[in-house]
Amino acid sequence: MDTKRIETLLQAMTRVGASALHLVPGRTPALRVQRRFVVGDEAPVRGECIDDFVRDLLFSDHREQLARTGHVAVLYVAHSGSRYRVTVAEANGQTSVVIRPMPETPPQFDQLELPPQVAGFTRCRSGLLLVGGFFGAGKSTTLAAIVEALNQDQGRHVMTVEDTIQYVHQDGPALLLQREVGTHVASAADGIREAMLIGVDVIVVGELRDLAAVEAALAAAESGCLVIGGVEAGSVVGAISEVVHLAAFEQRPRLRTRLARVLRGATAQSLLNRTHSAGRVPVVEVMVGNLAVRQAIRRGALHELPGIMQRCRGLGMQSIDVALRQLLANHLVTPEEASLHANEREEVVASPLPHHAR
Repeated sequence: MDTKRIETLLQAMTRVGASALHLVPGRTPALRVQRRFVVGDEAPVRGECIDDFVRDLLFSDHREQLARTGHVAVLYVAHSGSRYRVTVAEANGQTSVVIRPMPETPPQFDQLELPPQVAGFTRCRSGLLLVGGFFGAGKSTTLAAIVEALNQDQGRHVMTVEDTIQYVHQDGPALLLQREVGTHVASAADGIREAMLIGVDVIVVGELRDLAAVEAALAAAESGCLVIGGVEAGSVVGAISEVVHLAAFEQRPRLRTRLARVLRGATAQSLLNRTHSAGRVPVVEVMVGNLAVRQAIRRGALHELPGIMQRCRGLGMQSIDVALRQLLANHLVTPEEASLHANEREEVVASPLPHHAR
């Protein structure tokens, strides 16, 4: 697909306020406008045109990730200077593309409707925080809000290690460095080690997806840094399990012990359709690394974590079901939408949280 056609479609996207442009082989380009797909009189997109467009976007590390996971996100800068997040996906031998506009300024916590506990984690001075979420769940936006909050703390020396620098943070009271894998550092693990060498206080890693990165993150947290890492998982238990299972079976007990020692907390989020307006609202699990959590992780009893989160709500923890009940009580989502994400569906839909518990 030639650049001129892409630029024309992006201009149309801006005019109608679309949230995404979908390019699928054999189908007309579609704009996502307030939950609906809108198509024009454009000709269907040919698969070879998408392949040509993607070929110019991806570097070798992007291609490796695409082959391994089936999708990869990269940055595209239009002739106008506007920045877009391009997600390339492969399925059944075909390549499709989703292009989303990126805000010109990094997000703020008060814009995202996240639980206050998430912002509270930024006050930690050491340890490891895991931020879970599958593709499209808003995890990158949450990490950007965390970085922006840290950027306002004069006492912080922060470094990000990102697959693609999506949000450019302006100079703030903190000393902030942004590093991109493949451009500034060879890998996430190398970026973490570089941060330790230059004496960074906080390291924010966009994705902890391999054992080398996890080992480097644990070493940094053990040395006194605060490390905040993204993990592709839909729940807190899934995020911790994903990290542990990167190690070989015989290495997992040692990794669990190290993880239990430094874990400050973990979050996991999804995005749900709103009830009465366009857009989506986050539903967020929150776990705090207390003694019971550390002991369960050390023993490998991850199945106990949901029960601990339920019992320890007074410490700021919340399970997915509690989060859903809060959204229902505030009339932000429908019961049908909530039931799709709940563990105990009937209980969640039947009993939203009372006012005093919100």
